[in-house]
Amino acid sequence: MIIFNLFKKYGILLVSLALLGSLFSFPAGAQTTPKIPTITLPTNPNFDLVISWRATNYVPANYQGKIMPSNNSSVVVSFDALDQGKFVDLSKQNIIWYLGDNFLQSGIGLKSVKFTVNQLNPVISISIPNYKDAKYSAGDIEGVITIPTTSAKVVIDAPYPAKAIKIGNNLFQALPYFFNISNLNQLNISWSVDGSDVSSQSGNASILNLTTATQGSPAVGANTSINVTAQNPASDFEFARGYINLDIK
Repeated sequence: MIIFNLFKKYGILLVSLALLGSLFSFPAGAQTTPKIPTITLPTNPNFDLVISWRATNYVPANYQGKIMPSNNSSVVVSFDALDQGKFVDLSKQNIIWYLGDNFLQSGIGLKSVKFTVNQLNPVISISIPNYKDAKYSAGDIEGVITIPTTSAKVVIDAPYPAKAIKIGNNLFQALPYFFNISNLNQLNISWSVDGSDVSSQSGNASILNLTTATQGSPAVGANTSINVTAQNPASDFEFARGYINLDIK
């Protein structure tokens, strides 16, 4: 009787504890530590493309600026890909080049191409489809660059302060830029002074030896105008003119 009363008294409590235990029980061997989320690398590699270009047209020997391409200039474009500042090996990747919307060239590991400019400010695009390595799953790498163009130019080198020359001999030199030539002798250069042709004065067409006298025109106190023209006989479009006004003192 005493045992029955104890069971009756505490039976409900034992049943309640059993139910709670079943709600919070774990399978044998289960771990209760939090699950660490999986980090997935990006599908498309986010590389930095370093693209460079150089034109092969003519500039004076002492020119230190960027050689700008003009129409019909040959331009070499090359690039490298960087992943977090480190060069990426592209030697086994197919690389496709486009000029505007047109296919230019493709090849395995082809990181440099050469093309001829036939439009203003051509756009070069680079595509590496389905790039894949041990770090990245397949994804496309793309880059684009606009190459600025200019026209052929010629300037007159006049090494005289304040644009003033004196009585006697004064030398001037024509300096052509961005013509599609390999040397200066390929240009037709002509000079005029105050509207008169003086091209036959010198054996070197790029040099003008201007002699001013005390009598006649021009004279001391006068102003003189010098013009030079440069023409590439291989192209009607490669023409440039330069001029300078000088005081005679």
